[in-house]
Amino acid sequence: MIFKEDFEKEMLECGETYHIEDEITDDALIEIDRIFGAADYLSIKHSEKHHNNLLYMSVITAAIVLCFLIYDEVEQHWLIIVVMFLIILLYYYYRQSKNEHVHEKYIDYRVVAETLRVKYYLTKANIKKPVSEILPWFTDVRIPLIKEILSELPETSKMKESIKECWVIDQKTYHYNAYHAAQAKKQRHDRWERISLYLTITVYIITLIFEILMMFFSPLDVQTANLIRTIIKISVGLTSVVTLLLANYYGRMSLTSKSQEHLRMYWLYDEIEKEIETKGESDETILYLARQFLIENAIWYSHQKKNEAQFIVE
Repeated sequence: MIFKEDFEKEMLECGETYHIEDEITDDALIEIDRIFGAADYLSIKHSEKHHNNLLYMSVITAAIVLCFLIYDEVEQHWLIIVVMFLIILLYYYYRQSKNEHVHEKYIDYRVVAETLRVKYYLTKANIKKPVSEILPWFTDVRIPLIKEILSELPETSKMKESIKECWVIDQKTYHYNAYHAAQAKKQRHDRWERISLYLTITVYIITLIFEILMMFFSPLDVQTANLIRTIIKISVGLTSVVTLLLANYYGRMSLTSKSQEHLRMYWLYDEIEKEIETKGESDETILYLARQFLIENAIWYSHQKKNEAQFIVE
């Protein structure tokens, strides 16, 4: 669990941050934007660390399997030293991720940032309903940091402003583009999975043909046949290594869930945009959007919670 003291300490290390809007003049909105920018920056920073750790650990795990396969099939006994070194390296990245709370900070700070985004727009629309009262219970329980931050934010005395362009249309465009980007990543992952499957099937067919030839015609001597069998086993192992690499890396990125989450948000903003065009920006419509946004954010959090780095050698 990330505490407010941890967040405030890391805020001091933030570089250039992203702003919800340019040219903010209201003091309350400036303060919300400042904390949002820090949470957003820290979430991105730890997200990059987390995904790099996943990549390193996936490659190392695949290398362990491949080295052990060669050690076993070709009897290159020195490779067991390499395997042990790789296991130690794998454990190092695992412990580094755990000790620095990389994954936890990535998802906690993202939920903080998105909650502050909601607070910013409700404040701009001069809606007095506290965001803390519409938080999903899951978010409320798992990330108490949010309520601490919300309780210290100032209120504004500005007149009600429109949030259609800066929130609804802006975020609708963002999720539209993010959905297509996630779909592109998913298609790359699916393409590599198909290639791995086709290679595996091809190797098995070659193995079947080879064994039938050896069984009925014996065109090769025993030593040459065993050498070919060893090559076939390593080839099968290589396809398994590729499958393992894809599962450990892309499998933990939840590409299908990510894609669907962006699509649902696009639909939500599209629905809200149409309602605003027909009925205007009522407080009820904006609060409905805020609640649905926070619910979707909690769903994202629950999905991502399952994807922390794990120390597994298969």
